[in-house]
Amino acid sequence: MADKETQKESEGILVAVDGGTALVYICGRGSFKNSTLMKDFGRDALDHEVTDVVINMQACIGMDSTFMGVLAGLASRCRAKGGEVQMINLSPHTRGLLSTLGLDQLIRAYMAESTPKDLSELFLREKTELDELAAQEADKQTMAETMLEAHETLVDVCPENLAKFKDVLTYLREGVEDLKKSKSG
Repeated sequence: MADKETQKESEGILVAVDGGTALVYICGRGSFKNSTLMKDFGRDALDHEVTDVVINMQACIGMDSTFMGVLAGLASRCRAKGGEVQMINLSPHTRGLLSTLGLDQLIRAYMAESTPKDLSELFLREKTELDELAAQEADKQTMAETMLEAHETLVDVCPENLAKFKDVLTYLREGVEDLKKSKSG
C-alpha cells in the first residue's frame, strides 16, 4: 500500500461498471469536495443496470460527514433496488467512521484482513479499466445542496445523528436559501 504522502497526491475516485455492480476505488479522502461526483456517479449507475456497489477503501485515508451522507444515500437507493453497498479493505480508522454515524447498519463493511476474495478480485480483474471521475468543481449551489442532502440523509438513517448535526443542518439550510435568493435576485 502507498504511504500517506503518495495517497494525498493521488486523490480521486476511480470507477467501473461490471454488469450489475459498480466498482468504486477511493484514493485519498472522501470529502465534500468529491461528494457531488460520487453522488452523480451512483445515481447514474443505479438509473441503469446497477443494483450493487463495491467500494474499495484500500487507498482511502479518511471521509468527512458529507461524503458519508452521500454513501448512506447510495446504500438506501441500492436497497430499494434489492442490492447493497459493500465496502472492502477498510482500515480501523475508516471502519470506525462508519460506526460513528450508524452507516455500519446500511453498508456491509469488511476490514482489509477479512475482505472476501471474490470482492477483491473484482478490482484485480478491473483495475486497468477503472476510469477516474472527472474532477470538475461543483458550483456553490450544487455543493451546498449536496452537503445539506447528505447530512439530512445521515439523520434519516440514524436519528441519533441529529444531535451531532443540528447546527450544521441549520447553517446549510440557511446557506442554500441564501444562494437561491442571490441567484434569483
